Amino acid sequence: MNARRGWVVILVSVFALTVVWRFLPEGSPPIYDGQCIADPYATLGGSPAPQPATTTFPASSSFPPSQVITGETPPQAQILMEAGTFDNSTAVTVSVAPVPTPAAKPPNGAIEGNVYRFSARSASGADLEPASASLAVFIFLRGLTSFPPPTIDRFNGTSWIPLPTMNSGCGNTFEVSATQLGEFAAVGPGSSATTPPASAGGLPVAAIIAALAAVLVVLVVVLLSIERRRGAAR
Repeated sequence: MNARRGWVVILVSVFALTVVWRFLPEGSPPIYDGQCIADPYATLGGSPAPQPATTTFPASSSFPPSQVITGETPPQAQILMEAGTFDNSTAVTVSVAPVPTPAAKPPNGAIEGNVYRFSARSASGADLEPASASLAVFIFLRGLTSFPPPTIDRFNGTSWIPLPTMNSGCGNTFEVSATQLGEFAAVGPGSSATTPPASAGGLPVAAIIAALAAVLVVLVVVLLSIERRRGAAR
């Protein structure tokens, strides 16, 4: 195959990848340089049990940038905090733990996996929240699937509130930023949803991918056939 035909194949491939990227659901995972090794999801009450995590930060003039993560691979729940997120004039204990699912149902679907409680407490036991809206914490949760992508909801004590959610990579992990702690869960579109998933009504992604793959295969086969015939003619 000469250089000109090789560039044609490359350009068609780039075009096909661009179209597939454009029509995939918003939460679809990006491409990674490596293999994602994910443990099976550990459900509360199951075996093995999901792991909680707790870290105590000693009193300091400023709360340090830090994280608290559960022990699975990848973690099923984690929290990232910036410098100064909490009042650290006394020791601060940050905890992440799976808890029973509240009776209230999310408005946007069905809960996938565990509900996790994220909390921060001072040495006296008082509950703490981020010091300001600019110091929002980053909450990461694993869902059960990435297709369709779940939304992370926060439970305010009476109802679930969906939050803007981004895909965070390996093992169906998703993230949100939050100015309040509490109970969070990954919520997948389901029969209880009152709003359709973001991809509803769009073009059929599987059909688009299959059609583009077929076009690319046919193009390569035709070019190779032409090149063989020319080589035979010489």
